[in-house]
Amino acid sequence: MITTCYTASRITKIAWRSIFPIGMALAMAVALGGCNTNKEAETSPTESVSADPYEKARAGEETSAGIAPPKFTDTSSVSDPMAKDSIKVHIAFQLAANELSSAYINKDAKTYAKYTLPAIVKANGGIESYENKLGMVFNDPGTPSYFKLLSGPLQRTKAKLDDQGYLQGWYCLLPVRMFRTEAGKTLQDVKWMGGQTLDEGKTIYFIDITNLPPQKIAQIMPDLQVVLVK
Repeated sequence: MITTCYTASRITKIAWRSIFPIGMALAMAVALGGCNTNKEAETSPTESVSADPYEKARAGEETSAGIAPPKFTDTSSVSDPMAKDSIKVHIAFQLAANELSSAYINKDAKTYAKYTLPAIVKANGGIESYENKLGMVFNDPGTPSYFKLLSGPLQRTKAKLDDQGYLQGWYCLLPVRMFRTEAGKTLQDVKWMGGQTLDEGKTIYFIDITNLPPQKIAQIMPDLQVVLVK
């Protein structure tokens, strides 16, 4: 979480850049910059819609609802409680990332906003104001038009422990592939997103960390460093 030592004006400067992936459309306004890795996309066909789009998919596969998370039934042989919790949180992160991507494609500001850090929402005038701003960006002709987003598979999921070994929260790192059409070709922009949950997956927040220097990331989500180390 953003600590109270940061001023409202400082948080506002980083707030819009941290909205993934809308932040990239407003990057120039906050002078944080950024670039996309463009290449012709090679994607597999999505599965037909079913009651459970992940039912027949292996973990990490693309489905009609996004990237399939691992199944918790796969942990029957895992005895370490922390390892089981890691899988539970991994699943929660992946499902949340899929919902965030869907909200962006469907221009669903309300759903999108629930994955934004409260400090960022507050810095943008509160939830109503923030959702209005999201709606404006969604409908701005200058906002890049993507027809599909695939968030994940998660590259890392790791717990943050304090000096005495007590759990402080869980964090994740994942790539996001954003598909658009240009000059008759399908192109893909690759971004990176960090995630945080302080209540074992009940509440999850994401930020776009593409091309952000470590000090900027630390201002927004300080403990994300646990999944950024090489």
